[in-house]
Amino acid sequence: MKRSTLSITLLMVLCSQSIVFAQTTYRTILKDADQAYEGYLGLHYLAVDAGFNNLSGASVWSIGAEGLYPINEKISAEVLALYSLLSLENQGAAFLFNAGGEFAFMSNYKERDVPVLLSFTFEDNYFDNTETQTWETVTLPTQVKREVTARGGLYLRRSAFEYVQGFTYYDVSTLTHAGLYAGVGMNWKHYLNFQTSEGDKAAAGVMFRPFFDLLVLPTKETVNPGQVEVSGTMGWRTGLTWVFRPYTKAENFGRKIRFFGNSIFRLEMGKRPLEGFYVTTGMGWAFKKFR
Repeated sequence: MKRSTLSITLLMVLCSQSIVFAQTTYRTILKDADQAYEGYLGLHYLAVDAGFNNLSGASVWSIGAEGLYPINEKISAEVLALYSLLSLENQGAAFLFNAGGEFAFMSNYKERDVPVLLSFTFEDNYFDNTETQTWETVTLPTQVKREVTARGGLYLRRSAFEYVQGFTYYDVSTLTHAGLYAGVGMNWKHYLNFQTSEGDKAAAGVMFRPFFDLLVLPTKETVNPGQVEVSGTMGWRTGLTWVFRPYTKAENFGRKIRFFGNSIFRLEMGKRPLEGFYVTTGMGWAFKKFR
C-alpha cells in the first residue's frame, strides 16, 4: 500500500514537472532597430477634431491620410490631411492640413526590454452586456533607436465658428486657421526577431513619434458683419503618432500580420486661437512603408 501511494505521488510529481517544462519560452534572435521602416503612408478612417470653446466647428468624423517620407538619413517630410464628413455645423468644406519636415539632429541606440504582443482576443456578450478583452504579451530584450528632431511646417484648418460673449450667441460663420508650426519631436522605434521553444519564428516592432509644437496662427474673424471682430495669434500642441508593427509580412517569416498590424494611432491636444483647448484623434492603417 505504501509502495502504491509512493508510485502515485511520484507520477504526479513527474506530470507536474513535464507541464512546467512544456511551457513555451521565447528568445530574441535578432535586434536591430535600423531594420524597422523609416517612413509610412496611411489612411485615417476615423478621426475627430474639436475645439472646446467652439463645439460648433467640431468634426466628429473625418477621413484622410498621414505620412512620413525619409528624404535622407537626417531629413524627413511629413503630412497630415483630414477632411470632415460629419461636422456639428457646416459652413462649406471643413478640413485640416499640415505639411512640413523634420531634421534629426541627435540619435542614439540603447538596449532595453520591451513588451511584445503575442495575441489579442475580444468577446462581446450581448446577453450579459459585458465585454472581455484578453491580451498575451512577453517581454524580450531588443535594441531601441531614439532620434531627437527639429520640426516645422504649414498649418491650415477650416471649420465653422460660433462666437459667444456672455449670454449672447452670434451667427455661425467660417473660421480659418492659417500659419506655421515649429517645435521638437522624437522618433522612438525598435525591431526584433524572436523564436519560440517549439522553433517558430516571428517579428515584432513599433514606432512612436511624440512631439511638441508652437502654433503661429494669425486669426481674425468678423462675426455678425460690422458688429464684433475677434482675433488671436499664438497656440500650441503636443501629441504622438504610434505606428504598430512597421515591417512587412515577408520580414515576419511569412506569417500573417494579425490584430493591430500596420495600425496608426494619432492623438494630439493643445490650444488654437479663438477655439481654446482642442483635441485631434485618429485611427488609420499604413498601406505603404518607406526605407
